[in-house]
Amino acid sequence: MKRRTALRNAALSALTVLVIAIIALYQLPVTAAPPQAPASAPLAQVNFSWLTTSGTLSIQPGQSGFFVSDLRNAGPDADFTLRVDNLPTGWTADFSPASSFRLAQNQTQRVTVRISVPANTPLGTPPANLNLVARRAADNAETTAFITVNVVAPATPTNTPVGPTPTRGPVCRDGFEDDNNPASARNIDINTAQERTMCPIGDVDWLVFGAIAGKVYTIDITRMDPGIDLTLELFDPDLNSIAFNSDFFNRDPANPNPGDTRPRITIRIPQDGRYFIRVRDSAGRGGTNFFYVIALIDESYGPTPTTAASVCQDLFEPDGLPEQARLITSNEIQENRRLCPDGDADWVTFFGKTGKRYIIYTDTRRYRGRIEVNRDTEAGADTVMVLTDRDGVSILDFNDDIPGGESLDSQIEFIPEVDGFYFVQVKNTGDIGNQFIRYDLVLLLCTPGQTDCVRADVPGLPVSPITPGPVGTPGRDFSLDLTATPRPSPSPTATPRP
Repeated sequence: MKRRTALRNAALSALTVLVIAIIALYQLPVTAAPPQAPASAPLAQVNFSWLTTSGTLSIQPGQSGFFVSDLRNAGPDADFTLRVDNLPTGWTADFSPASSFRLAQNQTQRVTVRISVPANTPLGTPPANLNLVARRAADNAETTAFITVNVVAPATPTNTPVGPTPTRGPVCRDGFEDDNNPASARNIDINTAQERTMCPIGDVDWLVFGAIAGKVYTIDITRMDPGIDLTLELFDPDLNSIAFNSDFFNRDPANPNPGDTRPRITIRIPQDGRYFIRVRDSAGRGGTNFFYVIALIDESYGPTPTTAASVCQDLFEPDGLPEQARLITSNEIQENRRLCPDGDADWVTFFGKTGKRYIIYTDTRRYRGRIEVNRDTEAGADTVMVLTDRDGVSILDFNDDIPGGESLDSQIEFIPEVDGFYFVQVKNTGDIGNQFIRYDLVLLLCTPGQTDCVRADVPGLPVSPITPGPVGTPGRDFSLDLTATPRPSPSPTATPRP
């Protein structure tokens, strides 16, 4: 009996131990293998950004506003392109210096975005929320700055009633208002003049223009009505003051005039960009009869111009090889070709008919400027022309200067012996090239027995010579002579002078 009891007790003890072990086993933490992240392509590293990430512009219909920010590239050297998203219909966005550029590592590019609002934009238009996006070409990574544009109404001048019956006095605005701060600065084109009013008292006028590094620009007050004493101040794209003048009496170095208080600034621009001009009276005077004329004049780089890559391409590029040659047809004139950059070659091809007489020549006369250099040739241009056979290799003829002429232009006369497409190459002597060396290319097809099939006496085709336009036409209403007083260009919404 005692033996059975001992066995039963032992069995119960073993069962109890087993149950406790099972319960403990269920309560122990389970250690599992760590989950494996699914394989995926690495995300693009956005290591470039806008330093100014947002801004608000207030723009009147028909006017423009400017948003300025710096793009900082903390990654490797890369190419970037810019765009503005969410532009309403008819609105435009322009970039300065360009919408695409290359940015080195740890470098910053200043970008100015000009937002233009159409004149027919109704007041009360909801604010436009625009996205300024910089995109890296290598991996399409993007960074965004945010621009809010409010369409606002022009300021309305207030007229003070006089006497018991109020009468409307003269409107104290010229056709360029409102232009009292850099954000509302009005454009002034190169080699033009604007007539403006210094009104009301304390009026300040701001103007803006695009300038190229290394070029010389002159800002001149060519007319200033009695009663005002104007000052000129020039600001760089970052609105840092870089030049100032109150009086300039040495317009004619041979006859200085100490009584000439009109200001003038001549400066060589340090870098590409949009530059701002501020005009104001030295004592804050202003009134409806205080008119003045401001002129902006650009001058040459000098004998060694700096090539600006953004304007080095003409409409016919690329055409540097025979297989890229552009077609020129009989009696066609291809205008405004450029020999740029150094070593540039322009190729054209034309179809020659057996026994026909063709004359092909370069013509730089229309680009020579007001000061003639080398008689009828633009300064810097001395074209060389090569005619090749249909293979684009075998040379049939060569010319440097037009025979018997007083020009450095080139000309070849050719009568094909076989029908086919022939090739012509145009280069500049010494492979010199820049954006200022321009020419027209003309192909004449002469009729049988024609004796006047020659280069015209004026630029263009002989059958349709270009005649000078009347005084006052575009391009002729302003003299580049700094001692002369330019004729003002029409104001955009000019108010008749009282």
